[in-house]
Amino acid sequence: IMNCEAPLGLVLDLKSRHVSKRIWALIVDALREAGARVEGVASFCTQEIRDISQFCSAPVKNIGFYHTAGDIQKACHDGSIKRGDRVFFNGGSLFWNLPDLRDIRYLASMLATTLCSSFDVRKTKRDYKFESYARVARHHVSDGELVGIPESGAASEDSGGSKGSTSNADEDYPIQRKRIKEKLLKFREGYGSTIEQYKDHFELSIGLYVQEFAIDEKYIDLLVKFVNENPRVFNLGLGWGGINGVTVRGIQPGRFTATDGLWNQRYTGHRWDTDTFPPGNVIN
Repeated sequence: IMNCEAPLGLVLDLKSRHVSKRIWALIVDALREAGARVEGVASFCTQEIRDISQFCSAPVKNIGFYHTAGDIQKACHDGSIKRGDRVFFNGGSLFWNLPDLRDIRYLASMLATTLCSSFDVRKTKRDYKFESYARVARHHVSDGELVGIPESGAASEDSGGSKGSTSNADEDYPIQRKRIKEKLLKFREGYGSTIEQYKDHFELSIGLYVQEFAIDEKYIDLLVKFVNENPRVFNLGLGWGGINGVTVRGIQPGRFTATDGLWNQRYTGHRWDTDTFPPGNVIN
């Protein structure tokens, strides 16, 4: 593997929390001397790898791993993420945000869905939607601009717009509606900040990953299409640790289980706050 014309590119996922940068640098150098193409080192503990290149014989990229999009937002505000950083987070958090349990309407809807109504797998999968903060603007939107996002639905053959949209919807909402195989990617209703704004403000390079054993074929299909449609925002692509184009057999959503690839990381990551914008911006 090391001696072929195009050796594999490696990103080392560092699990330890107590190994010095000098030790990791020695490992990177040893792998490179053996012929490996070490593209970068990554960790959920970013301070363990930041500026590790100063101990390596040649520069190596640092990559921060995060559980959710909300973790990215929080890290931008607490200084853990610096301008120009490379980051990966679980793409399942583009479909699910930690709910606000103080929202009475949400609690009523959740109880009605989980306890009262019948559960239909096919209908559930048809209703998959991205969260509002995943939207990508048609044109550049300033960091401090409040973006309105209507609930999007299936495309109308007559108007080409989403259900409930008006003829001047494009002027009212500067958000690009993505058409995939004559259908629109669907997004939840919402207002506020977006991942794109943080990417632009902090000049981030962003990639996604998922828990491959916990995602169904519909979710990964939507995610792949979304990333491919927005290479400027997700310029590091989607990391898939499985066979290309194949999901684990039998993964289907249930009444109490989601199969969006986020798995238990949904309970450890932070919520995306749509009322919070990149620092230093004033919302009019």
